[in-house]
Amino acid sequence: MSLLAGSVAQTPQVTVDLIAEPTPIEPGQAVTLGLRFRPVPGWHIYWKNPGDSGLPPSVTWKLPPGWTAGELLFPFPEKILAPPLISYGYEQETVLLVQLTPPSGQALPSKISITAEVDWLVCKEACLPGSASLQLTLPASPKPNIDLKKLFDEIRRELPLSVSDISVTATESKNILTLTLSPAPSVGQLSFFPDRSDYVDEFQPAQTEPSGNRSILRIPLKKKAPLPATISGLLVSEKPWVATGQRALEISVPLNATQALRSLGEGGSASPISLTLLFAFLGGLILNVMPCVFPILSLKALHLVQISNESPAAARREGLAYTLGVFLSLLSLAGLLIFLRASGQALGWGFQLQSPPVVWLLLALLFALSLNLLGVFEFQVFLSNFASKSPLQGWTGAFSSGLLAVAVASPCTAPFMGVALAAAFALPPIGTLLIFSSLALGFALPVLLLSLFPALLSFLPKPGSWMNSFKKILSLPMLAAVLWLVWVAFRLSGSSAAPTISLGLLLLGLGLFLFGKSQRSFPPPPALRWSGLALVLLAALIPASTLKTGSTELTSRHSDRLPWSEEEVSRQLQSGRTVFIDFTAAWCLTCQVNERVTLSHPDVQAAFREKNIAFLVADWTRRDPTITAALQKYGREGVPTYVLLRPDGSAPQLLPEIITPSIVLEALSH
Repeated sequence: MSLLAGSVAQTPQVTVDLIAEPTPIEPGQAVTLGLRFRPVPGWHIYWKNPGDSGLPPSVTWKLPPGWTAGELLFPFPEKILAPPLISYGYEQETVLLVQLTPPSGQALPSKISITAEVDWLVCKEACLPGSASLQLTLPASPKPNIDLKKLFDEIRRELPLSVSDISVTATESKNILTLTLSPAPSVGQLSFFPDRSDYVDEFQPAQTEPSGNRSILRIPLKKKAPLPATISGLLVSEKPWVATGQRALEISVPLNATQALRSLGEGGSASPISLTLLFAFLGGLILNVMPCVFPILSLKALHLVQISNESPAAARREGLAYTLGVFLSLLSLAGLLIFLRASGQALGWGFQLQSPPVVWLLLALLFALSLNLLGVFEFQVFLSNFASKSPLQGWTGAFSSGLLAVAVASPCTAPFMGVALAAAFALPPIGTLLIFSSLALGFALPVLLLSLFPALLSFLPKPGSWMNSFKKILSLPMLAAVLWLVWVAFRLSGSSAAPTISLGLLLLGLGLFLFGKSQRSFPPPPALRWSGLALVLLAALIPASTLKTGSTELTSRHSDRLPWSEEEVSRQLQSGRTVFIDFTAAWCLTCQVNERVTLSHPDVQAAFREKNIAFLVADWTRRDPTITAALQKYGREGVPTYVLLRPDGSAPQLLPEIITPSIVLEALSH
């Protein structure tokens, strides 16, 4: 429900208004505003971590020039139990505070107009989204208002605080999270609210126990739920922590060193870091036979067969250069992810393919590779240079092959990778880099072994004219990948992207044709070569600079599947249905193979109908922080991810990344 402008918005479920603390407004000095929510009895809104379902309120500000807005400040919530689900939110009146700061050094008008575009979700048995445009005119010198000032003071006492002289440590053992506070505060019983994920089992009581000069809070955990490397959230007490009356203590503490280097095993159980590294290594190794990578690996292996007969040392150099390219590419990707997530962005594996310009550049690269394999032109930078005898060109070509292999592997997820990547994002940065290094080692190993041990090359066919025919055969899966990425681009940008993509492919094809024609001429005509390169540059830049993420809602072609949302999950579970969630994306090749081979299999579809299972699709093609958060809740950082939720409140069941009809049917039969 969307409401027009005004300082108050009212629906049958909740009243929302924009209020300001009655204090004078001075240049450069922050003024406090509040978004007040008053739910009708029985309804509730959500905290910043909504728990098992829900969405917190959000706001977009329209401010006068030079004004800035801080983040929404949430008072401590209450626990709203609706077995088997738990939510964190507010059933009573609450106010979310925000500080607005006017520019300093300039006079302010007597009245200032502020607009807040507010979105919220209010729930009872059903959940209803709402939005409103709230306008408020602030007088620079407001009249005193004792009641309004008292309200803001009360809300401030419900905001979390930090107490520097209280030390908090966190450990986990036997599915119990233990928080130890020292020295022991005299605040009575404690309750913990995690600020992300939902690993706490709220249906078992937490216990606060004194232990000498310490207080210990023992918190039951959900079975097989992943724990973050840092425990953060609120400790809410019976009595105030300080004399000013605040009852919510904000904490952010790492798990002890042993726990920080633990992560998920299959199904979510804790496993040593060595097992996680093994999963990463095996995932990288299996990635080589995925359809996005296999053509490049095949060409590289055949190139090593050719040069090893002439110079085994050159083969070893190229193998090491290829490995270096793989390591550099994957570790750079890991570093970028660490940086972006530290800045507060919700990202996971394959995040770069949620960008239309990146998808176009990958599409153009694969189209160029297809034309190269068909003999339209030769380029000696990527893949292997079969004709060149230059050691430098061979080394740089192998290094670039490693970079290219990682680029085209990004749409794929291999078995074991989901577990390893979930652990990588839960660990500190050093753990993330360690896991990505193990993934890189597994990915580069086949080429590295073939280059270091020439005897292995004897199992491959001898070089000959057949290799040119084989290259043309390998162009077919490349062209298929191009068509698939065109579909991905349409899903990302909408059908309006068709003219731009068509123009880009036309310019690229014509440019590479002219460049190839110049290569076959002697001496090469400079005008022909440079005109070809100019068209290639235009083909790369025009779509990359104009393609944008579409605004239309993505739809499923299956009428019996529902779009995923936390509210829909809650609604289906409360109605007694088992829920199957398909976390997928158009750019995820593994997802598309699973869809066609398994999820569209007649026996699997019949099982979903017979057992009345709700099939929900969480489409992550475009960047969606709510889907990213849901993946993290289930201990995953990428797609495909398949989750079975049952209405009896049992732990979520995660299926492997690559599924078969028998795997799905067996899971549905339980």
